[in-house]
Amino acid sequence: MNPNDQIPKPEASLEEIDFDSTTSVDDFIRELEAKEKDLHITADLSIEIADSDIDMSVPEFVATEVTVPPATAASSQASKTRNFELESEVASLKLKVFELKNERNEIQEKSDRRLKDFENFKYRMDRERRGAFIDQVANLASQMLPVLDNLNRALDAVPADSTGRTKDFQQLVDGIVLVNQQMNEVFAGMGVTSINSVGEAFDPNFHEAVSAEQRDDMPPNMVLEELLRGYRIGNKVIRHSMVKVSAGPAPAPRPAVEPKPENEISEIEIHDLNASSDEA
Repeated sequence: MNPNDQIPKPEASLEEIDFDSTTSVDDFIRELEAKEKDLHITADLSIEIADSDIDMSVPEFVATEVTVPPATAASSQASKTRNFELESEVASLKLKVFELKNERNEIQEKSDRRLKDFENFKYRMDRERRGAFIDQVANLASQMLPVLDNLNRALDAVPADSTGRTKDFQQLVDGIVLVNQQMNEVFAGMGVTSINSVGEAFDPNFHEAVSAEQRDDMPPNMVLEELLRGYRIGNKVIRHSMVKVSAGPAPAPRPAVEPKPENEISEIEIHDLNASSDEA
């Protein structure tokens, strides 16, 4: 449906209105309203436009060829020269990068080597410091060991039977026991420990055999008795233990050999005599 058929054409177009007339603006607006009423124009009026009324044609563009003037010999030579310069610059940059990488690797290797040397130096200094401290403690302990030995001998000399002891003697024994305990606590705080000996296998690193005893009930090279207690600090021996070791069972006596009579000839000698007579 053509929308032009629904809307009646106005008797006079807007172009025919004389805007130059002396009428006022209000009169002009009243005239427009009157014309809208004549044309039956309302707010609910919808206008349909057919596709045939719209020109959908697309303008055609004419492709034109753009001609580029050919390069001259001078410009081509200049481009070749520029390319050669760029290639030379790229090669020099690659060589520079390679040299920088090698320099970086050398610096990294030197840094790693110095770090390892510093770690080894720290470990060596720490080990020497610990060794010097252990040597000082061992020297001090070796000077105090005779006092501890005398205390142990005094306690060993006290009879096990407590009957018949006087009050003063018992106080003396208790004082020796207390001093001995304090000495052992001081040694323990210094890291000094005693070496186990009795019932252990003989170890020349910790024991020093003073005597041996034939024992049938024990295997050889077993510590039977501790004559002097040994001490050590860590793996360092301050004093070896003087011990008595077992030598195993005594060897069985060999049977006595009866002397052979002078005129008796053995079977071997008879066999040799028979062999010599056959050869003759």
